[in-house]
Amino acid sequence: MGGRLVTLLDGRLPAGTSKTTAPVEGLDELFGDPRHPGPFDYASIVADDDARRLSSTAEALLDEWAAAAEFVPASLGGRWVSTEDLVRRWRPIFRRDPALGLGYGLTTLMASLNVWVAGDDAQRREVAARLLRGERIAVGFHELDHGNDLLANECAARPDGDGGWVVTGAKQVINNVDRAESVLVMARTSPEPGARSHSLLLWHKDAATRPLVDTGRRVLTAGMRGCRIGVAEFHGLPLPGSAVVGATGTAAQTALTAFQVSRAVIPALAVATVDATLDLAVRYGAERSLYGGAVLDLPHARALLAGAMADLWLADALSAVVVRALHLAPAECLVLTAASKYLVPQLLQAAMQDLSVLFGSTFYARVAPYDVVEKFVRDLAVVPIGHAGSTACLLTILPNLPAWVRRSRRTTATDPDLFRLGEHLDELDLTKLSLGAGTSDPLGAALTDPDVAGALDERSVAAGARLAAELDRLRGEIAEASPAVLGADAPPEAFALGHRLALLLAGGAWAGISAHASPGSLPHDETVRATVFARLESRLAGRVAPLDADAVDHLLGLAGGLVDRGGRFTISEASEPAPAPQEEGDTR
Repeated sequence: MGGRLVTLLDGRLPAGTSKTTAPVEGLDELFGDPRHPGPFDYASIVADDDARRLSSTAEALLDEWAAAAEFVPASLGGRWVSTEDLVRRWRPIFRRDPALGLGYGLTTLMASLNVWVAGDDAQRREVAARLLRGERIAVGFHELDHGNDLLANECAARPDGDGGWVVTGAKQVINNVDRAESVLVMARTSPEPGARSHSLLLWHKDAATRPLVDTGRRVLTAGMRGCRIGVAEFHGLPLPGSAVVGATGTAAQTALTAFQVSRAVIPALAVATVDATLDLAVRYGAERSLYGGAVLDLPHARALLAGAMADLWLADALSAVVVRALHLAPAECLVLTAASKYLVPQLLQAAMQDLSVLFGSTFYARVAPYDVVEKFVRDLAVVPIGHAGSTACLLTILPNLPAWVRRSRRTTATDPDLFRLGEHLDELDLTKLSLGAGTSDPLGAALTDPDVAGALDERSVAAGARLAAELDRLRGEIAEASPAVLGADAPPEAFALGHRLALLLAGGAWAGISAHASPGSLPHDETVRATVFARLESRLAGRVAPLDADAVDHLLGLAGGLVDRGGRFTISEASEPAPAPQEEGDTR
């Protein structure tokens, strides 16, 4: 195993770098093709899921790959420079087992982000060193009685009189709480209501303190079953004053800043699970006989597959651009990342619903090798409710809508680099993330930017103009809304404003990517462009209409070519372009 990794790295290690700082690639090669028998194939993934465990083989490979270095900024000795690269390198995990991605690493990323945002130099260096030697950090934020309302939590830390703290209470649904070497705890440090009532404290487990926290109770879930989700009950846990991350009372603002990164990364990774499912669906539909032909000879099955492809591409476009926005438009990311975390999981679930119907009885009867799809559906159902749920994301957007309208109306041009997927990004500067609406509307502007329209075909320009008109109507409705209805007690019609905004931002992302797409790529294909725009407009209208029959045939041709060539359905992995459209009479 070690020799295999050395082979992958050989010739690509610049002088003075190590395994943790080199631009490591190769998880697909390390893991192997999951459709073929092996220690981390689909059959073993399903068996591990049934047993509620993660693959020990895959975790060993990730240890050897120094996977935790992905979450440590390069300035602290890790590999994290471009967040887009981080997503690309971690997607092979989510193509095989989303629970492994969450259970092995994403929880640690979510915790460590708070330290990178607000920790002092000593805390950053210590956490970086711990991650680089393979340790995990759990996130102790949520309490079941309060859901995503973190400021209603009751777990408390009181001063001990000597500058330290004593933690009491309980936290539920904590991933890895029993096996992580550290836990980041959000605890109430003031009885007063409001955003200054909670602080973040980092507990590094040791022999003296472990007995004071009961972490033995596991919470069983329907999705992500391999994750070790548990409860932490604190019975007077003493922590030094140096355990506080950031100033006392700043947990809310630190978490909201850190959430912007995880809200961008998690949806972008979840896209890979639908990518893998589409690959399986094409193979299944071509080989499975039904009514005297193949499944994909049936018009309904073809429409389901094409619709799922369109939903994936829209989700991929929004999540990809928002990941780049962390680097290129950080002041706007409070709204953009909340929109991505809200909308992308919805689009992915819609795609998976269509694909589960295509699989028919194979799906619910769990017929190998397609039984992994049933697991994928359950795992992705956790994405919109875990971490920061859909409602919490909309509640982040709503109070910022009036300010967003003012900025949006003043934004007339876009930054082309935002849509040039795969282009260089400097190391993420977390200090530039803000807690407001920002100063511009970089995605909405793509619907009106003449440079974007000038690079698109006639059908796409017309669709963009219709979306721009819808965006202008939305601005008018928001401007007329009372700020009182845009708070925590927002009525359904206020949530509908946030929903429409998320869809229109996705439209801007798709327009921008299409305008800057390279020849031969999926968004450069005029039919692909038009189909995604049509799917988006249907969703804005509140009813997902059937796709045009000619467009379905075209997309099915692309799908067959992608699978034949071992390509990806994801548009944001530019190294694998779409095949050329089929010529008339080509029945491949």
